[in-house]
Amino acid sequence: MPTISVDRAGLFKALGQDYTTEEFDELCFDFGIELDEDTSTSQRPIINGKQEPPQLKIEIPANRYDMLCFEGISLMLNVFRGKQTSPDYRLVAPPKGELQVLNIDKETDRIRPYAAGAVLRNIKFTKESYDSFIGLQDKLHQNLARQRSLVAIGTHDLDTVQGPFSYEALPPEKIEFVPLNQTRSMTAADMMTFYENDRHLSRYLPIIRDSPVYPVIYDSERTVCSMPPIINGNHSKITLSTRNVFVDMTATDRTKLDICLNILVAMFSQYTEEPFTVEPVKVVSAHNHQSRETPDLTPRETQAEVSYINKCCGLSLTPSDVCSLLKRMSYTASPSRASIDLIDVQVPPTRADVLHQADIMEDVAIAYGFNRLPRSFPSKSGTIAQPLMINKLCDIIRLEAAMAGWSEVMPLILCSHDENFAYLNRKDDGSTAVRLANPKTAEYQVVRTSLLPGLLKTIRENKHHSVPIKIFEVSDVAFKDLSLERKSRNERHFAAAWYGKSSGFEVVHGLMDRIMLMLKSAFVTGEEGLAKKGVEEAAYWIAEVDDPTYFPGHAAAIHLRIAGKEQVIGVFGILHPTVLEKFELKYPVSTLEMNIESLQRHSRVGTKVQDHATHQEASCSKQAEASPSPPRTSRRASPSVSEASSGNEAYDDGATINGGTQGAGSSHEQMVKKLVRLALASEYSRQPIRRTDITAKVLAPNTGRQFKPIFEQANHQLRSTFGCEMTELAQKEKVTVSQKRAAQRTQNSLSSSSKSYNLTSTIPPSLRTPAILPPPAVPTCASESAYVGLYTFVLSLIYLSPGQSIPESRLEKQLKRVNADNYVLSGEKTETVIKRMEKQGYIVRVRERDGGGEETVDFVVGPRGKAEVGERGVAGLVRKVWRKTGTEKEELEKRLVRSLGSGVETKKGRDDRDGEKEGETGVGGEDEDEGEEEQEDESREVGTQRSSNRTTKTPSRRSSGRRGRSALVEEADGDENEDEDEEEDEEEGESGDE
Repeated sequence: MPTISVDRAGLFKALGQDYTTEEFDELCFDFGIELDEDTSTSQRPIINGKQEPPQLKIEIPANRYDMLCFEGISLMLNVFRGKQTSPDYRLVAPPKGELQVLNIDKETDRIRPYAAGAVLRNIKFTKESYDSFIGLQDKLHQNLARQRSLVAIGTHDLDTVQGPFSYEALPPEKIEFVPLNQTRSMTAADMMTFYENDRHLSRYLPIIRDSPVYPVIYDSERTVCSMPPIINGNHSKITLSTRNVFVDMTATDRTKLDICLNILVAMFSQYTEEPFTVEPVKVVSAHNHQSRETPDLTPRETQAEVSYINKCCGLSLTPSDVCSLLKRMSYTASPSRASIDLIDVQVPPTRADVLHQADIMEDVAIAYGFNRLPRSFPSKSGTIAQPLMINKLCDIIRLEAAMAGWSEVMPLILCSHDENFAYLNRKDDGSTAVRLANPKTAEYQVVRTSLLPGLLKTIRENKHHSVPIKIFEVSDVAFKDLSLERKSRNERHFAAAWYGKSSGFEVVHGLMDRIMLMLKSAFVTGEEGLAKKGVEEAAYWIAEVDDPTYFPGHAAAIHLRIAGKEQVIGVFGILHPTVLEKFELKYPVSTLEMNIESLQRHSRVGTKVQDHATHQEASCSKQAEASPSPPRTSRRASPSVSEASSGNEAYDDGATINGGTQGAGSSHEQMVKKLVRLALASEYSRQPIRRTDITAKVLAPNTGRQFKPIFEQANHQLRSTFGCEMTELAQKEKVTVSQKRAAQRTQNSLSSSSKSYNLTSTIPPSLRTPAILPPPAVPTCASESAYVGLYTFVLSLIYLSPGQSIPESRLEKQLKRVNADNYVLSGEKTETVIKRMEKQGYIVRVRERDGGGEETVDFVVGPRGKAEVGERGVAGLVRKVWRKTGTEKEELEKRLVRSLGSGVETKKGRDDRDGEKEGETGVGGEDEDEGEEEQEDESREVGTQRSSNRTTKTPSRRSSGRRGRSALVEEADGDENEDEDEEEDEEEGESGDE
């Protein structure tokens, strides 16, 4: 909001009363403005050897352009306080009876087509009023006129020029005059160069610089008055002695032109010889038949309902009371003869912001006094807000897409014509897209008719990120519609795009199925024997479609049948290679786009969303009456991980699991379903399931004590349906001295629980083989397998290092030995992958400064690393890689125990150790077989999918003398001390074999 500085003494003189800062602040609040600062109590700058007088800095609402000057503020406050009546602005004829004339040339349509004028006759300026006059022009230029791009104001001493005036558009080399405050004449082209470094005027030069013609206003003697929107001529500049002011305005927006002219002449007409009178100017525009007299200071007539005002304000005012209050706000109002509930209101010409009776109601509330309004909501109110049904539906779809692992983006609604049509292999028939009449750049030529260009441009600008990229958008597109008043209409669409090394068609298909499933539309298949019964009311299916945007044979239209009526609501498929080439994308892209408004018109969906809103309102008002449950619908089994919890819908009152149906669930059951879905979504993105997220996203308000039963029931569903459960992650260890001291200081007040969980498999170890549980196919099996192998390798290095901590330099050296120091995972940088491991909790980076101030960086095992791999997983990996036999195997087991602890000891090793203590030597073949099986289980855990890792209790990090140095590391260090060149050659060969 603009802030206006006014002279404190001058304003109090105009108000006829002195105020303290607190009193004036209270007056400003009562009127709806705000006192930002009173400089009388602070140090003021010294200008020309004299201290600046005290100023009042007042913040003006953005809609009150009539108060952007001293005159407007003092006038409105005096009317509000009852010290002055609302002014009656009048147009008066000039002394000689002839109006000044402003002729508009046809060529001005090429640059600034509109113009207006007015005359302030017999005005008297003081230094203060002159500065305020110039200041109001600047404020209007900056705010309403949008930096002179919409409106440009020029003021001239009428006694120095002679009418009639002409407004023309000429080539810049034909315009020549002496600019304001200059002494030499220049052409318009010279001025572009002369003012390009001017701090004030340089910002306006681009408005007309590239135009073939420049606007210019001449008087009858061909004396240049101004070259809008840049500068006035020096010949007609106004001074303190000016008595008659000619105001000219040019514009690209006629509405803004009239508003600016009315405000400027109305505010300073109080200084004319006959206050509040203005002399009009006759504007002649014969070429477009828009000749008229300006300004038009006639008050606008409207009506307002007394019942509406009382309902919104919680009052019981009579029509006469309302009229009296409106007079304090500079309105003229009277009870209407047409109805006792109406009042006739005349809006002053300076109040262009009054558009609806809501604006009148607001001014009634201000005049009545905000502090006097009832402080409790009335039983019935006209101001109850409620979301539109389409917005509520969009929010539900957003949440579903986000919980499926997709990221929302918000591109611009404008795009180039080629991006909207040619880039997508589509043709423009001229009746589809809404075009901009004067686009400033080729990037913003049309209003998009599809969400795909924005998604593809977003991927193009972010293609340096790791793939796959999964993004979606829920927003409006626009189409021409000549049957409507505004000749266009908006449609709400949902679109999603998958960018990766594989096509991702099945992923996009799964997202579409999930959304339709959530909206209670059953899938209909055309295959024999698979057709479902009882889905005639709401059903959808897909059919191949020939769309040039998509690859032939790889696109499908989405058909929806609603109460027997069929319609196509969207299309999805793999984009055509030419589309990818135009958007500079090197990997395949699959997209989906749907018309959500077609779904919103679906009666069942509308009922579903309305029931959800009704349930929320009922909860807020604590009403006992429950909203009706929507009808049940059979559903197709979900094919993907993100859809695996299709029975656990957060919005369904009647839930379906594995194709069956259940009755309407309680809120407790809904929270269990939400927790299951949150757990699956979090584990899919390798993020911990935090207690704070459960409280915010799952538990209803004031249900904190239900956490334990909800958690247990959710775990039961996870175990029985998905073969996994939520287990608590270990807390991050306190490694540095400062961390340990801080932990000791707060050990009595902090909980030992981490309050974070992850999903661990409950499937028996014998079933965790790659043949049964292959790595996930998202993004690809190969990349997922490589990532699991890499973080297992890094964790093994940390576990087998002294104190289970590895310096950053040593980790880099070990990665270099396996050719993973720069790039891994199909070209992804190693540094990026290490940061991902750190973010996902596999490892923790520890920074500490030594006594000399030098920073050291070490890596330790993170909570997720302990849960998914742990010491037993590392031991299994070592056994699998080394494959020792006989005495070498026994030696390996001893080294593993010394390095990782007794928790990794095999059953055979434990029996041998117990036998040695008891003086016995018997080791049976059966025990040896069991040891072999155990080793195989541990090795299998490392090689299989990460979600199938067995939950183990890992011992805390040891730093005692017993394991001050790893036995395996000692052997590795001893090998490194041998011939380095020979070792490197051998390592290269081994790396290739591996």
